[in-house]
Amino acid sequence: MKLKYILKSVLTGALPILGVIACEEFVEIDPPKTEIVSETVFTSDASAASAVRGIYSLMMTNQSFTRAGLEEYTGILSDEFINYATRSSQVQFYQNSLTATNGDVLTIFWREAYKYINNANAVLEGLAEANGLNPATLNQLEGEARFIRAYCHLYLVALFGNIPYVTTTDYRVNSIAVRLTESEVYEHIETDLLEAVELLPDDFSFSGNERVQPNQAAALALLARLYLYKGDWASAEEQASKVIINPAYILLDNLNEVFLKNSQEAIWRLKPVVPGANTPQGQLFILTDAPNSTSRRVSLTDELVSSFEINDKRRTSWIGSFSNGTTTWYFPSKYKAISNPSLTEYTMVLRLAEQFLIRAEARARQNNLAGALADLDIIRNRAGLPNSTASDQEAILLAIEQERKIELFAEGGHRWMDLKRLGRSDAVLGAIKADWQPTDILFPIPDAERLLNPNLTQNPGY
Repeated sequence: MKLKYILKSVLTGALPILGVIACEEFVEIDPPKTEIVSETVFTSDASAASAVRGIYSLMMTNQSFTRAGLEEYTGILSDEFINYATRSSQVQFYQNSLTATNGDVLTIFWREAYKYINNANAVLEGLAEANGLNPATLNQLEGEARFIRAYCHLYLVALFGNIPYVTTTDYRVNSIAVRLTESEVYEHIETDLLEAVELLPDDFSFSGNERVQPNQAAALALLARLYLYKGDWASAEEQASKVIINPAYILLDNLNEVFLKNSQEAIWRLKPVVPGANTPQGQLFILTDAPNSTSRRVSLTDELVSSFEINDKRRTSWIGSFSNGTTTWYFPSKYKAISNPSLTEYTMVLRLAEQFLIRAEARARQNNLAGALADLDIIRNRAGLPNSTASDQEAILLAIEQERKIELFAEGGHRWMDLKRLGRSDAVLGAIKADWQPTDILFPIPDAERLLNPNLTQNPGY
């Protein structure tokens, strides 16, 4: 698949062509044809912008980590979901018995992420050769492409550990790309996001005033998360504060409005593109019948449901139930719509509540306990709960961990990432997973990719 076809399919929305790309490894992309790119895509602001918007459509078209895959698969890996699927590849996730030949690890996570990265790199290479674009548009599109590249790499490194950081479409380079350490990957992500902050607008005028393309605040919010993962507490607090003080983003009092498409709590969303459907999360999670092995494959664990405090509004607003008369199953109801002639909800990727919890933890780690409690209590009070009674640093950090578990459940893979970064996986999952091993915290590098690239080593335990 040549670069010109990648860009053409993104530009025209020819999703069947993009589906062909999904079956190819990122190392198999032919050398870029910059002269064709500049002639066909990057000759006008409109066509160049369409190329970038096409990547977001692609994220919501195939089965992918961006299309409810993160929530479903990390939810059954951790302590959020019960799995009812019978496919061996998904059962492996639930039983924490992944193999290097697992097809879902390969297609939903590895290949999809590197496909979006490759498209972002194609855009960056095209922009570098473009002539005649409005400078503001060129900056905005470069900022978006850098953001996409950083976002995908951040999830790859969280799930797989050491990974290649891919910055070119040159197959000769990518076919021998080596795994960088987590710290090296973080440095590259930081560089891309800092560039994106400088390049992106601070409003939504370029996205039709919908929050469906990342702007400056999205880059700041992702930077705050990156610094939290790195343990750079001062920087995490700084970046989160920049988002929190921005009046464009508001914590909504009505929890049932948080995930609506016009939510002012949203920082960045992905807009559904499948006709007649709302979010993939709503389609997958909302139970109108008993769970089954194909369409409604998960329900919430009793442990998670019982973790909510009495009078927590999130328990009544964000958890639904279905009973067949003998058994009751619980499900996430952050999203209320399954199908609808008109879109009412978009998939949430970044929202303001996470930034308060990032800043609370960053402040607690720096021993600013009063500041940490102030942020924690903002989230608790919004949920109808009293102020936290935690008083020392250890207790406050545990309270923040619990609040993240409740506030961010079934959302963006946060629970799995938190257990990993906090070193809590063995204690929490070892107690409920029969065959849990410490090495299960990382996915295996897919064998199919290692056969193509001899420099891709395997993670321990696989």
